[in-house]
Amino acid sequence: MSELRFDDRVAIVTGAGGGLGREYALLLASRGARVLVNDYGGDTRGRGRSTGPAAAVAKEIEAEGGIAAANGESVAESEGGAAIVRDAIDRFGRVDIVVHNAGIGSGVGAFEDLEDEHIRAVIGTHLFGAFHVLRPAWRVMKEQGYGRVVNTSSSTALGVDGSFDYPAAKAGLIGLSRSLAVDGRQHGIRVNAIMPLAYTRMAAGVRNQAVREWMEGTFPPRKVAALVAYLCHEEVPVSGDIFSVGGGRAARVTTTVYPGFKEDEPTLESIRDHWDEVMAGGDPQIALDGAVDAALMDDGFSAIDGASLKEAPSASDPASAKDAAS
Repeated sequence: MSELRFDDRVAIVTGAGGGLGREYALLLASRGARVLVNDYGGDTRGRGRSTGPAAAVAKEIEAEGGIAAANGESVAESEGGAAIVRDAIDRFGRVDIVVHNAGIGSGVGAFEDLEDEHIRAVIGTHLFGAFHVLRPAWRVMKEQGYGRVVNTSSSTALGVDGSFDYPAAKAGLIGLSRSLAVDGRQHGIRVNAIMPLAYTRMAAGVRNQAVREWMEGTFPPRKVAALVAYLCHEEVPVSGDIFSVGGGRAARVTTTVYPGFKEDEPTLESIRDHWDEVMAGGDPQIALDGAVDAALMDDGFSAIDGASLKEAPSASDPASAKDAAS
């Protein structure tokens, strides 16, 4: 089998001054990509600023014979996102890959006591940060007819105890990734999201020592990098998908839609009496975008918006799901 390479490709990796982002940058560069290593250089709450982390990773890449440059702009500001993309264009002439990895820790305390400042900071870095970097990068990718995007979500988006702003931001990244995947179909751009589990600076803040030690030994960041790099490659066969990754495991995460229960004029009582059908009626289908769910609401939808509606793959047929994502 031939080696997967990124020669002549340019990658932006945000939050690449350490942890997961550093591993992505190192791997992409080792396979030929020119990498803009972006990191604001703050702490896990976004406080402080330093160009040191990004510069250190760029030097590490160069020491191994790769090509890289450091960038210290903040993704949390629109101007920062634009400056990141402009820097990549000025240095390397194009942008083929964006891995949005930058993030900070969640606010602490009871949901009702969360402070506006903390909510804005978390959502601003994770979710708004994706908008700030991807909007200018998207223009470039559309013009050149090619692009690969990997957004960093989290399994906390599925629900977790004791965290609220962070899961909300990560769930937003799933919606953004799915919609960008739909828009990117006609432009040669593929977009996917990951839910990584790795021992990073934020994980080091876990209070339970046994859990920290387990994570450090089982989930090193390097074991996430291979999947991310593959999702950045021109050969990747899917778009709009979500992947759980960590500890050497990579697995697809799907949104499954059931046909459910339907009648012309539902009542409270008919919903109650057909609750089993609401919960799991009919054959489940994997929804790669909202068109699949709309078609289950009304068969006529496919005639209205057939361009965006692809045949819904069965949850038991991963091959057809792969075809639909291509």
